[in-house]
Amino acid sequence: MAKIRITTEEGDRRLNRLLHYLTDYIYTVKIQDGVAIETYHGPGCVNVTGYTSRDHDEDPELWYRMVYDDDKPAVLKQAREATSGVETPPLEHRIIHRDGGIRWVKNTIILSKDLLGKLISYDGLITDITELKKAEELNAIKQKQLIQADKMVALGTMVGGIAHEVNNPNNFILLNAQFLQKVFNDAYPILKEYYEQSGDFSLAGIPFSKSKDKILQSLQGIIEGVMRVRGITKSLTDYAKKDPGDLNQDVNINAVIEGAILIAGNKIKSSTNYFKVVYDDLAPTIKGNLQQLEQVLINLITNACESLTNTEQKIFISVVVEKESKRIKVIVTDEGAGINEENLKYIFDPFFTTKRNTGGTGLGLYISYNIIKSHGGELIIRSNSGKGTNCELIFNYN
Repeated sequence: MAKIRITTEEGDRRLNRLLHYLTDYIYTVKIQDGVAIETYHGPGCVNVTGYTSRDHDEDPELWYRMVYDDDKPAVLKQAREATSGVETPPLEHRIIHRDGGIRWVKNTIILSKDLLGKLISYDGLITDITELKKAEELNAIKQKQLIQADKMVALGTMVGGIAHEVNNPNNFILLNAQFLQKVFNDAYPILKEYYEQSGDFSLAGIPFSKSKDKILQSLQGIIEGVMRVRGITKSLTDYAKKDPGDLNQDVNINAVIEGAILIAGNKIKSSTNYFKVVYDDLAPTIKGNLQQLEQVLINLITNACESLTNTEQKIFISVVVEKESKRIKVIVTDEGAGINEENLKYIFDPFFTTKRNTGGTGLGLYISYNIIKSHGGELIIRSNSGKGTNCELIFNYN
């Protein structure tokens, strides 16, 4: 049988190749009288942490400095328990890799004791679980999106039903108001003739001489109110319709804003006395999805309303067409509480919210950002705590 000889140099190369693919490594801590006196980190540590065994030997505190600041108390607690001979469960925590990146690891500790039960050492297995954590986070996001999608489907069904129920009596009111308007217009010459012959008289406690304009204004007000209700219910049913997700519609930005304002109208009225929109009637259409863009505008308007601390603070929306760069901007500005610099860095992260106690999910801006990105656009948010927020939606057009 032939023997295979492996030189030391070749063996080192094979070992290095194997270490390159390791996601685990073992370390050993020797204990004497309840005190850690020596720690050895196996060669696989370089792939997980970026630091070699020698780095750890030369700097005994390196293992602790690598730990992410927020996780240091838990890591210290696990180390103390292990050093005192207490069985400790595996701990998941973050470390700062030598390249500056953040890695997730799982630290599993096994105690070694002598025949008298005295702790002499413990071995730790460090497993890189960064990819697992990313998968878990992605799964959590998808689950949250599914729950949100289910809610939207249920809401869409409910809105469609409510709109149908509202439209029936609304149409009845419209028909009767139009009928009464015609009746009054036909009866007015007769009433006027009687007034001229017999003098003034009262209609519903109002002198006839003053009643014509009042009655016509009331009837016209009813008709306009009914038409407004019809417009709102149509916007709601259109918004609640199943969205195929296509991005090939010719979308008018002004129409997107008008639809969003109709749906968020009640929120706007209860939040501010100063709401202004400046449209650009010559704004070209963009390719996209009207429902998705409405969703973004509704979210931005709602956020602006909720940031206001009193009804004297203002909200402005404007459409700006930049002909040279062939871009359209929709700018939503509020004079509300603003966002501090620390939180501003995380506003597009999924599940990040400063409104957790009031039902915020942290998905509004995350979803809005991805919708705008899918349209080839940009969503830029500038804010200062106490000085309001400025949101810019930027789209390209042909």
